[in-house]
Amino acid sequence: MQTYGWKNKKIHFIGIKGTGVSGLAQLIKNEDAIVSGSDVSGEEFQSNENLQKAGIISEEFKVENIKPDINLVIYSSAFDENNIERKRASELGVEQINYADALAAFAANKKVIVITGTHGKTTTTALLGQIFEAGNLDPVVLAGDRIKAWENSVRIGHGEFMIVEGDEYQEKFRLFRPVAILIPSLDYDHPDYFKTPEIYLEAFKKFVTENPDATLVTTKETGERIGKKFESADFNDEVIFNQSKFLMPGEKYKSNCLLAIHLSQKFGIASEKIISGINNFKGVGRRLDLYTKEGAKPAIIYDYAHHPEEIVATLDAISQKYPSSKIIAVFQPHTFSRTAAFLNDFAKAFTKADEVYFDEIYASAREKIGAVSIKDLIRETEKAGKLVCKLSEFSLEKFASKIKKHPDTIILFMGAGDIWQKAKKIANLI
Repeated sequence: MQTYGWKNKKIHFIGIKGTGVSGLAQLIKNEDAIVSGSDVSGEEFQSNENLQKAGIISEEFKVENIKPDINLVIYSSAFDENNIERKRASELGVEQINYADALAAFAANKKVIVITGTHGKTTTTALLGQIFEAGNLDPVVLAGDRIKAWENSVRIGHGEFMIVEGDEYQEKFRLFRPVAILIPSLDYDHPDYFKTPEIYLEAFKKFVTENPDATLVTTKETGERIGKKFESADFNDEVIFNQSKFLMPGEKYKSNCLLAIHLSQKFGIASEKIISGINNFKGVGRRLDLYTKEGAKPAIIYDYAHHPEEIVATLDAISQKYPSSKIIAVFQPHTFSRTAAFLNDFAKAFTKADEVYFDEIYASAREKIGAVSIKDLIRETEKAGKLVCKLSEFSLEKFASKIKKHPDTIILFMGAGDIWQKAKKIANLI
């Protein structure tokens, strides 16, 4: 892994408003680099305020942003070599590296703890970061979404540890050389890249094998599937958990918290500090976000769940928190390849919802069309015995009017696309 000296270097970020890229830009600016950046215009990004506070200006894409004296361009994988700024950098001979390589280079001089897997990465990264903070270890933390306690996806620390969410897509997590690996869960995902469940699992096996000195903490089920030495939560972790006031409902969130407790103890953090970190935890963005006022009825909640197992876990958490309420699920599938690969699993994932509405499939930058459609998902979900409707059959005003007639209702919007925008609009309407 190539390392970089950041101080006084002029570094330009292409796609700077993305959650991870904006966090890395802030970290590198804190190393006394001269940071600039650009991104698409006209879209709402939660990172805008954090970039402004850090004194980083984001321009819209234009050739003039790439000047001959720039030392390095770091680009988001969402923008290929046809991006106008990347073309200009090539013409000028400016070195370019992708975000994943740049993050690994930044982490090279830290004791890195990687949280990876399929579900629970962001929450567990944030929670572990807050525990390490409470333990006076002053960690650098970079998560895949906004950590509410810090109002940022990044924590700029000065200690020896860096806690980072490891993206498994395209096996980017394998760029790190960690001292510890935490895997909250492992279910097949990203079928556009990992063509079979076996290939997906093999990537994690390789990561663990490549880092034999790293402590692996995961669930017993996942540890046995990986087939390497691992540790899991035990009775002592349960004791600490029961003394804390953990914010998030449901068994999956509890499991994530227990693993974070176990790993924290491995690094010598005292139980009272662990409890303090858990009690300080306020959640992360796009995870059970309440869009209506506390106690308002009906209530609008949004969650990033976009995999069948995440939908099951999210509905379980909501049903535990609101046991007497009717639950209406509104789901926007994310990518055609994922929808096709898990069509039957999606259809069976809504058992704890009383009604289900599907929005159109959200196409990614990598795939604009696919063989599957929302009609296929509706057909299979109806076979599973659920009342299903197309969200597009209702105007947002009509939908809001419909749900206002049933005040003791939770309307749970789920998906990794832009469904959150409709959730906000409906929350405003009611």
